[in-house]
This record gives sequence, structure tokens and C-alpha cells, in this order.
Amino acid sequence: MPIPSSAPIRPASPHRPPPFASAPPHPFPLLLASASAPSRTPSSFSSSSSRGPRSLLLPPPPRRPGPPSLRAVACASAPPRRGSRRCRAGPRGAGLGVSPLAAAGMEAGEMEAVRAAAAAEQVISSRGGSVLGKKTILKSDHFPGCQNKRLSPQIDGAPNYRQAGSLRVHGVAMPTMEGIANVLNHIGAKKKGKQTRILWHSLREEPVIYINGRPFVLRDVEKPFSNLEYTGINRERVEQMEFRLKEDILQEASRYGNKILVTDELPSGQMVDQWESVVSDTVKTPLEVYEELQHQGYLVDYERVPITDEKAPKEGDFDNLVRRISQVDLETEIVFNCQMGRGRTTTGMVIATLVYLNRIGASGIPRTGSIGKVFYAGNDVDDYMPSSEEAILRGEYAVIRSLVRVLEGGVEGKRQVDKVIDKCDSMQNLREAIATYRNSILRQSDEMKREASLSFFVEYLERYYFLICFAVYVHSVSSAHQTKFSVEVSFSDWMRARPELYSILRRLLRRDPMGALGYSSSKPPLTKIVESADGRPQDMDVVAAMRNGEVLGRQTVLKSDHCPGCHNLNLPERVEGAPNFREIPGFPVYGVANPTVDGIRAVIQRISTSKGGWPILWHNMREEPVIYINGKPFVLREVERPCKNMLEYTGIDRERVERMEARLKEDILREAERYGGAIMVIHETDNGEIFDTWENVDNEAILTPLEVFKHLESEGLQIKYARVPITDGKAPKSSDFDTIAFNVASASKDTAFVFNCQMGRGRTTTGTVIACLLKLRIDHGRPIRIPACQNNHEDANDAVYSTGEDTADYNGHLSSESWKSRTLTKLTAGFGIKDILLLRKITRLFDNGIECRQTLDTVIDRCSALQNIRQAVLKYTKVINQQHMEPRVRRVALNRGAEYLERYLKLIAFSAYLGSEAFDGFCGQGEVKISFKGWLQQRPEIQTMKWSIRLRPGRFFTVPHEQKPTYQPPQGDVTMETVVKARNGSVLGKGSILKMYFFPGQKRSSNVNFQGAPHVFKVDGYPVYSMATPTIDGASDVLSYLGSKDTTGRSSAQKVIVTDLREEVVVYIKGTPFVLRELDQPVDTLKHVGISGPNVESIETRLKEDILAEVKQLGGRLLLHQEEFNADTNQCNVVSYWEHIDLEDVMTPAEVYGTLRDKGYCIDYKRIPLTREREALAADVDAIQSLIDESARYYLFISHTGYGGVAYAMAITCLGLGADAKFVMEETAETHFVSTSLTKNVPIKTSTDIALRQGDYRDILNLTRVLVHGPKSKEEVDTVIDRCSGAGHLREDILQYRKALQDCSHDDDDDDDDEEHSYLTDMGTKALRRYFFLITFRSYLYCATPREATFTSWMKARPELGHLCDNLKLDK
Repeated sequence: MPIPSSAPIRPASPHRPPPFASAPPHPFPLLLASASAPSRTPSSFSSSSSRGPRSLLLPPPPRRPGPPSLRAVACASAPPRRGSRRCRAGPRGAGLGVSPLAAAGMEAGEMEAVRAAAAAEQVISSRGGSVLGKKTILKSDHFPGCQNKRLSPQIDGAPNYRQAGSLRVHGVAMPTMEGIANVLNHIGAKKKGKQTRILWHSLREEPVIYINGRPFVLRDVEKPFSNLEYTGINRERVEQMEFRLKEDILQEASRYGNKILVTDELPSGQMVDQWESVVSDTVKTPLEVYEELQHQGYLVDYERVPITDEKAPKEGDFDNLVRRISQVDLETEIVFNCQMGRGRTTTGMVIATLVYLNRIGASGIPRTGSIGKVFYAGNDVDDYMPSSEEAILRGEYAVIRSLVRVLEGGVEGKRQVDKVIDKCDSMQNLREAIATYRNSILRQSDEMKREASLSFFVEYLERYYFLICFAVYVHSVSSAHQTKFSVEVSFSDWMRARPELYSILRRLLRRDPMGALGYSSSKPPLTKIVESADGRPQDMDVVAAMRNGEVLGRQTVLKSDHCPGCHNLNLPERVEGAPNFREIPGFPVYGVANPTVDGIRAVIQRISTSKGGWPILWHNMREEPVIYINGKPFVLREVERPCKNMLEYTGIDRERVERMEARLKEDILREAERYGGAIMVIHETDNGEIFDTWENVDNEAILTPLEVFKHLESEGLQIKYARVPITDGKAPKSSDFDTIAFNVASASKDTAFVFNCQMGRGRTTTGTVIACLLKLRIDHGRPIRIPACQNNHEDANDAVYSTGEDTADYNGHLSSESWKSRTLTKLTAGFGIKDILLLRKITRLFDNGIECRQTLDTVIDRCSALQNIRQAVLKYTKVINQQHMEPRVRRVALNRGAEYLERYLKLIAFSAYLGSEAFDGFCGQGEVKISFKGWLQQRPEIQTMKWSIRLRPGRFFTVPHEQKPTYQPPQGDVTMETVVKARNGSVLGKGSILKMYFFPGQKRSSNVNFQGAPHVFKVDGYPVYSMATPTIDGASDVLSYLGSKDTTGRSSAQKVIVTDLREEVVVYIKGTPFVLRELDQPVDTLKHVGISGPNVESIETRLKEDILAEVKQLGGRLLLHQEEFNADTNQCNVVSYWEHIDLEDVMTPAEVYGTLRDKGYCIDYKRIPLTREREALAADVDAIQSLIDESARYYLFISHTGYGGVAYAMAITCLGLGADAKFVMEETAETHFVSTSLTKNVPIKTSTDIALRQGDYRDILNLTRVLVHGPKSKEEVDTVIDRCSGAGHLREDILQYRKALQDCSHDDDDDDDDEEHSYLTDMGTKALRRYFFLITFRSYLYCATPREATFTSWMKARPELGHLCDNLKLDK
């Protein structure tokens, strides 16, 4: 066939047209054509950000009739940019179905080019391999300009080869097969003569394949310059992907005459598609390549350590590298490669060098003086200011300064890492790269480019951070001069044991990346040091800039803990040196701010006098390091934030904070020697200004808090000291509760307990509340109460539960109204703690909840001299709900209010824990001994409540104002409302009502109706049914229909597995289901999201007890409620009525189905709560999968409406059944149960809509590539979802949430839209995760059986799946 004079340009568009309807084209030879995009610059190898999109060229295939669409003909000539999309607009023609007039204007060659571009699109769009699937391409790893020409030697086929000086550490880009052999020959792994053993590490996480000796990488066609991320994948599974990729290539090539379509890059920066001829022997995985080299006689060991591109290695990656590097002979040469041989390779070289130097006992590598290297800048103070260029090039960012302060050995660790970085910087100097991105952020005006630079800055800085941690780890777990690196503790375990290191990253980098830049300074830099007559600097900024201690380092100050006005004058007594000292009435518990040494003595004297010499157990609740100088407490602060606690200590334990204080003491003494026996500190004036002064010190004048109390104890004082570090402004962790509980329970009965923090306010008040609750439990047993005390605040029963509101309409469908922005009415000035709905909800969870919360509130009031925890919540609530509040101020108030709400929530849970038998063993009152942390782990619904506060705090401080049915009591009947307000059960409490489940307009089955069993649905082809909450008679009818009871005596009964998915509390009264509601919100469901089946059944049992108690009290009557439709107003109202009740008329769902079983129905009943609002968990999938029983005939699921979350459970069951080889799909005739059409709520207008409606989200397609049988699993899941659509269509739900999210206005000044946006994001992501789990579950069924491994354990063994799941996005 003749080749046209100009080949077509095939730009990659973000929206690909559908494939041809005709057969695939025959492969054609390639014709390279020039393009107008600029060629690469010599520096293009140095930064991946310079790699931009390229257009693609393709030769014309044979003519094909009538292709439906055309890709663009030419690309714009703008320089390529990494991560941007290839252009799609062309100079001629907008589709392959070109009009005759337009076609007439085209030359024949142009028409051929058009068809060629479309043919390539057809090949890519029609791909259906397990890995080489839809929307994937094979892109050449090598491209023009990838070679750094300044490196020496230049090795053919091995770009960017270099060696770390004279060390046995090498790096290289991804080589060709010939290039690997060339590197091995260069290093000395020759076939003949003396051989050098080589350990080769490939650090690539993305699947790579060799075709005809060249490396190609799998890419997403819409993001051809971004690697696919499978963070957490291990060697075995990435190599398994590559073997499957090889199979896909050979299978696809067999359809195109043994040719495969691949993508190359031109010198112009454009991309070109071409056909490669392949046979089985010319397609190899990297593992096969190195095995072949070994067979050829090369002495090379091959390792694969997958690391995500442009990210810091994970802790497990460090461990994998150390495991091999540390065990090989010191003469072994170590080689690393990634794609470009730049980021990951350089990081691997640094890691290997750190291990190597440790093994040979070397102290490090001499520093050099070039720019960007480690160097000393003399006494020029400018160099040490936080924003100076020199400080930035030294890597002295705030997050790094915090790390080296907290991490013992951090200063030396950073120093060694800096030397090694300089030694391995032929391709990349990590500190320089960080500084480059920082400068780009500060100077870049384009917002998208600035965001991209910020992302790289954060990732690179985190990499630097982890390398410093690793250097300290290597030093701490081994000794010098040992040739074998023995690791008893892995780096992963070492890091986990130091949660404060993750806290530094989270709080100083991830939460505020712009703040991590270090671009601002409170004062202009100084040019020279101004000294006083005694030779000391006069300015604190100068002193702070010159500091070089491990803890008292650069930009740190020592601030006096005591400031004017720190003592509350309203307290009844004053103890000198101990601000805010107070005694808790009725308890031997005391609170105080951080006292002086004399103040501690005064407190001891005060307590001893009043308590007759009782011993004292003192709890220091401070997380931040404190030091005593001349008997006065000082705290470490940053010079730019002297009045704020540092943010880096969350999670630090007692031992490490006390070692940190000991190192701080050593720093002070060393600095004092430099300044003639004095140390500069700062104080605060009455008006809040800061001034500095010199304190004369000697060895005895500097004491840590631990030393202070040891000295006091050595003097014979009855004092014991405990340190319980808690973050200022945060709720204590469950382990902190356990520590205090153990301390109090272990103390003698006649012990006084003192708590202190900085001001003696927040943390101290919380500590005193905990101690008082513990004393009540230990001294008086269960239940915890204060009999003689009357609450002097509003009744705990006035609290209101959260509703956990549904997003379904009365028919159970996702209604269009649910997508509209909710109108939120700001809370009135009368807002009280009872209006926070979450609190009544948690109170109901516990059988002793009301009594325990009443006791807690009494204790809180007694401990409220400085702070009432309940009132603290309300204080921030008032700020939140002020009109015209500045968004930043509102957000701060919202976060602080959420912190106090979480603290109150935890205290309620702790009081319930103390009121249970779980604590008996700790106080000698029984055998059961469960920690508070372990007790909470058994109650995931509490954890869900805590996270709901953190993720969406706004909904707990505002109330929805919507048109809903309201409670309408009979006119003149005040008795009914009085009954509701007088209720005092543990579940049926004040303000609670029992509302009949059935409501007007409820959805019914399409053709055949069961009286009392609304919306019965059957999955077509599967023995799986669902129904909404039925009456007892309705349940009986459905079970009889399924043959669960043999009424004829002629056949055996069919076993039915009945699974109740409801998270809300249900009770049956005279055979009719009733649900718990609130009087002021009678139709809002009260779901306990995250609750377990046994726990919700326990609540239902207690609800039944409350009902029976009320029936007895009211003489056999019970007040009930139901919804009625008012034709006059066209609205539904909730009305009350009296019902005469016998004791046997009240049953829980478990009792109902137990009774049916006793009546001869062959059923198994289980409660597995599962709703839309619940987070997708592997454990829930296992729970549903465990229901499958070979002896069962049918599976029946019950949910609130029979629509929504139930479809997820039904799909899991269908997939589990379908995976069984014995299962035969039914040819059902029960079409009256089958939905014949999908919901049409979402208009489908574009090819993107069509793709998304099919579930082709980028993250989902990425998932299918990593899973075994991924595309097939998705296909099967999609079929099952369609079959379950009568109970809810998961893909439609996802698309609706996505559409609603796009339509939701997101004005930063509109708090309502913020809440709506958060809600839609939350619910949409949960739906997408359920889809993710279904596909993953089907792949699991291909790989394993439930007997071999649970789905939970299978998922846990594949962290890359967890990473993908945690990063799902609706907008992709």
C-alpha cells in the first residue's frame, strides 16, 4: 500500500470516542513525521515536571468503511507539560464521519491520516486484557533527552549510569536488555575470569515489559506521562502483573498478525504509535531477563522492591532494602534502577550508602563547599534565619527542625544523611530539589503549576524526613564495625513505636504544606551580631538563630510558663507558686497549673495538712518538654510562635518526652558555657508583649520535672510522680484513660491525686474528671453514682440523639430532593447541650448510659472551677452560629468545638465502661479485666461517632430545617405529650416515641403484593430476595411463599437464610413493627452507624424492657405514634394514639423470627447491620459471605425500606453463589419481582457519562489492572448490580452523587454549601468504595476460598488495594 506524504498526528484526548463497529485494522508500518512542538532541552532529564504531553503519529491502516468518529488531526505547538492532557483540537474535521463538503476539501493523504488515527483509537479502546485493558497503552521507557550527558561513563542502553564516588553503590535508568549486560560488564560481572557479585534492585512499582529488548511501561492513555500507582504492592504481585501483561500482549498480537501497538516519543516531544512485531521469545518480563543473564553466566542477583514514583519509600520498603543489602558481602556491588534513574534510584543509593557506612564503621563522608552542599556559614546570622537561602539549602524547614528536636540522635542523623545525599547527587540532590520546588511555589503565578510544585515539595520533603529517621534507626539498632547488620527490630516497628514522628508529618507538613515552606519570618534578618558589654548577644533572634543543640536548636526559645494573669482570681484559695490550685469538692483530687519548685512544696504541704499526711500521686499531663531553671518552669517554644505550644509531640510517650527533657538540660548547660554561665529566656508582660532576659545558671539550677520530684521524694516527702503526655486542646487517647485508670486503681485508698498541665485548665480539668469517676467506681462499686448529690445543671436526659438521616424518599429511592442543598437554620441563643443529637444517641448505646451520664455531668460540674467541658462545647457553638462570621474564625471555632465534643463523648463512653463489669478486675471487684481501649474496640459504632465528629463537625452544631411530617398531638390532650417527656428508660427515654414503621406512599412490590411485607424483590437468576420491614404476618406470608414451611405434608421445607440489615432499633407490638424516633424529629431514622449485630439486638432487648415497664406503670396502655396523610394540607403528620398492650404483645425482631422457627418455618436468622451510611469494610463482606449455606434454598434480606444498602448485601451473596461451581443460575419466571428498567434519574449526554454509567472510573479501571481477573470480575459485578437494581443500583447511585457534587455550589462563604459538599463527598465515596469492594471480592473468589483465607485477611495481605481504596475519588 502506498504511504502518504504526511502521516496523521494522533493527540491523546481525555475523552476517547467509542471503538469502531467494524473488525480491528491490520497493523501497518510507521511513518515518522516532523511536528511543531519544541524539542527537549538538555536539562529535561533533571526534572520529571518538564516532561509534557506528546502528540502521536500513526501510519494509515487499510481503508475501512464508515468509522464513527475522528481524533484530532494536529496538536497545538505549545511546549509539552507533564501531567497535562494531550491536545484534541485539529485544524480540519471534527469526526471521522466527515461531511462530503469537508471531505472534498481534504487531500487523500489527510483522509488516510484521519483513518489511521481512528484505527489506533480502535485498538486502544477495544483492548480487553487482564492488565493491558481498556484505556491502556504500552509506552517506551526511553525517550530523547532522558540521558544526562554530563555523566561519565556513558553506557549504551543504560541511561544515567553513575557510581557513588568510590563506594560499591551504583544507579541507572531503566536499561535495555543490552544495556543491562553492558552495565554488568562494566562493573565486573563478566562471564570469564574473576567475577564480581552484583545485587541489582529494580525499584519500579509500575508493570514493565521488554519487547524486542526494549523496556515498555503500562500507562493510562489519558495520563500517558504519569505512572500507575500501586502503593504497597509487593514483588510477587507486581511480577504476577507483568506475566499477565505478557500474556495479554501475545494474545492481542495474535489478532493483529503477531504485532502489537506501542507508543514511542519523538525528539520533538510528540508521541507516535507504531506496530512492533513480536513472538513469544521477544516478549519478556524483567524477571525473565535477569534469569536469562544468570543462565549466560553473569553473577547477578535480582531484587524487585516496588516503590511509588515521586513518593517517599514506605517503611516496609526500607525494610525490604535493608534485609538484602545488610546481609550481602561487603565486596558485593549494589545497583539500583527506576525509570529515569533519578528519584527512586538516588534514594535507594542513599539508603544503601547509609547501611554500608554503618557496617564499615565510617563516620561519614567529608563535606564539600559547593552550593547546595552541607557547609558551615561561620557567624553570619543571616545564614541561620529561618527564611534564608542558606538555611533552606541546608534543609532546615520547620518540619525537619521539629524532627531533629524530638528524635534522639536526630541532629547527627540529619548531618549524616546530608553528607550521603551530597555523595549520591549526580542525578539529584534531594535538598536542592526541595528548595527548587519551594522557589517555584513562591514565584509561580499559575495556580495549577503552583499546586503541582507544592505536591512535589511535600513528597520530597517527606522523603528527606524519612531518610533522617532511617539514619537514626540504623545507628540505634546496630553497633559500629560489625560487618553483618543484625536487625532485631524492623524500621516499620521502630517507627510505629514513635507515633510522634507521624504527628510531626501530619501536623507540620500534610495539614499545612504552605506553612512548611518557611517563607515568612516575624522580623527582618540581621546583618551582624550586636553584643552587650559582657560579650553576649542582645537580641533573642540572634541567640535563637545561633543555637545548635539537639533540642534547644535553631529558632527555639525558652519561655516562662508563668505569665501575668495566669491565675484565676475567682478561685477560693491561692497557693504561692502554684497558679489555679483547687480541690474538687467531695474527692481527694486536685488541679493546678504548672507550679514552681516552691509551688510544688506548697501544694504538698497544703494537701498533707488537710488530709493528715496522705501520700500524693502527681500526674503531669504535659506533652511538651518543660525544664526548671532556678526553680521556675520554662517551656520550649519556637521564636516565631512563642505563645503557642509546638505541634510535634502527639503520641509521644513518657519515656521519650523525659529523655527529650534530659537532652534539653544538656543543651542548656552547653549553651550556658558559651555565654559565661547564662542562658537567654523570654517572659511575657501584662499586655502580652515578649521580652528577653539572661538567667545565670549552674548545674544545680537546671532540673527536669522528673528530677524535681525525685529530689522531693528523696527529702522524705510522700510524693509519687507520673507523666501522662496529652496534646493540648485534644481529647485524651483511650490509652491515656487506661494509664490514669491503672495509676489510680493501683494507689492506696488514702491517696490524694494532683493533676497539672500548663495553665491547669483543659487537660487538668479532664484529668480530674477521670480521677473522680475512678474514685467513685473503686470506692463504691457499680453502678457509679453520687446518691446524695443533686445535679445543678440541666438533666442529662434533655440531650437529643443524632438522627443519622436517610437520603431516601418515602418510596426508598434516592430522591432528587436529597441532592438539593439543605437549608440549615442557625441555632438560636437557647441552644443547649441537649440539642446536640449525638449525645443522646451514645447514651442509649449502654444499658447504664443514663445513670452513668448523670453521674458524669455531676462530676463535670464539680470539676468546673476553671472549665466546664459541656459549656466549652456550647461556647464554641455560639461562635459558630453567629451571623456574618469570618469563615476562618468559624472554622477554628468549629474545630475547637468538635474537639470538646469528642472529649465529652469519650468521657460518656468511659463512664459507661466504668459502670460495666469490664473494669471489675482492675479494682478487685470481679474477674473480668478489659482495658478501656480494648472495650472500645468491641464497639465500632463509638469509633464511627468519633470520626463523624472529625469529618463533618458542622452537622452537630446546626439543625436541618426541612419540610417533614411533624408531630400533631390531639387537640387539648396534654397527657400524651406529658407521657413522652416523662419517659426515663435507658432506650425509651425523655422525648422518645415509638412510631409505626409503615407510612403513606410506601413502595410496594410491582405485581404480587404481600399484605404487611412492602417491596419484596427477587434477583433475576439467583435465589436471593429482599423486603422492607414486614409485619409478623407479612414475614410469614413471604416465608410460606418461599416454601419455608411444609403445609401440605407432601414435600420438605425449603431452608431460608433471613438476614436483618437494619442498624436502627425496631420492636414489634401486636405483630406490627415500630421504630424509635424523637418527638421533635419523628421521621428521621435513628441509625447507629457502625454498630454490630449483637449490640443493636441488646438495645432492642432493653427497649422492650422499657416498654413493658411503662405498660405496667400506665395500667396496660402504651402511647404509640403513626404517620397519616392529610388530604387537605397534602402533607403527612405524625399523630399519637393509645394502645392496650399485653406483655406477650411486645417482641424484638430476634424473638419474632425465633417464634417463626418454633412454628415450623425452616429459617436461620442473623442480624448484620449494613446501610448506605456505613463505611465499606472487608469484615462486613465476610459476614455476608458466611451466610452462604449449601443446605439453604433461598436468601432473604430485610432492610428499612427494602432499597439502598440492601442491594450491596444481595450483590455479595450473588457473587458468592456464582463463584461456586455447583451453582446453576435459575431460569426464573418470577418476573413480577424483577425490575425491568434501571433508574433514569441521571441524564446521559456525553461519552464520559456513558463510561461512568458503566463504572469506568479511572480508579476502578486501575483496580481491575492490579487484580487477577480484574476486568472479568468487574464485568460480572456489573451484571449482578444490574440484576439487583430493583433493590438499588450501585453504579447509578455513584453517578448521582457525582452529578450532585458537581452541581453543588461551593462558595467558601456559604457554610450550608460546605456541609452539603461534605455530605455528598462522604456518601458518594462510600458508594464508590462499595463498588470497589464488590470487584475486589469477586477477584478474591477467583484466587482463594473462604476456607483458605477470609476476605479481610486476603485484603490485608495486599496493601496496594487498601491504598487504592483509601484514595478513591469521585471526580476521576
